[in-house]
Amino acid sequence: MTWAEQRFRRSARAAGRAAPRSEAGALGPCAPLLFGHRGVRGEGAPAENTLAAFEAAAAQGADGIELDVRVCGSGELVALHDPDLERVTQGADPRAAAALRWDELRQVDLGGERVPLVSEVLAFARGRRLAVNIEMKRDVPDRAAVVLATARLLRAWDPRHAVLVSSFDPVMLASFGVMAPAVPRALLVHRSRYHDTAVRLAPALGALAAHIERTIASPERIALLKRQGRVINVWTVNDPREARDLAALGVDGLITDVPRRIREALA
Repeated sequence: MTWAEQRFRRSARAAGRAAPRSEAGALGPCAPLLFGHRGVRGEGAPAENTLAAFEAAAAQGADGIELDVRVCGSGELVALHDPDLERVTQGADPRAAAALRWDELRQVDLGGERVPLVSEVLAFARGRRLAVNIEMKRDVPDRAAVVLATARLLRAWDPRHAVLVSSFDPVMLASFGVMAPAVPRALLVHRSRYHDTAVRLAPALGALAAHIERTIASPERIALLKRQGRVINVWTVNDPREARDLAALGVDGLITDVPRRIREALA
């Protein structure tokens, strides 16, 4: 394990111990870390991937936050899941993020919130002592531009802050590792005909972690990842019983839309 990986493990755990707790109380030292998926999601929640959503995750007792990143038309790295704005504006604005300069994108109304710069999210998370999982999106016009912008930002970021970079794209992940070797990485794996191959690919990519979809988080696969020495984070876990089962299998983290519900289930 590299020094960067060791640092992430230690600092993420330290962030989790310092994060706000719900009324249900703190988790035990070996319980999985909870990452707010795009902050929080669901009826009545703030718009996803906004500072308000990340604030809500902190208030619900998350140990960290997960966000999606892409570059806008003028090259800034922004937090946005979809390639366009149609869903997050409820159909009001169908424009593609890659076609908008930052001065245009920042004015788009997301139900009273706005698309933030990733640098703003990092500053918020560091202030709240939240670990951060950054997913580099692959449905972009220029994948290399996303990798370069993410690496440039994180090379200059506070090395004490627990930040992990993830992607479904192994080439993007490997390229990021060349550009920013000190930043731990995670391979995202979803259910497909290739998911077992992807799970076995993580060590070859130098990935600290495997982020696996909940539907393929079997005891056998988790045991394999443990033998590899991977950190195991499972997404997207919103069911309390499932969260308890995964915690019993020894996963390291759960990515969830509802941090309070899952924290109370594991308390």
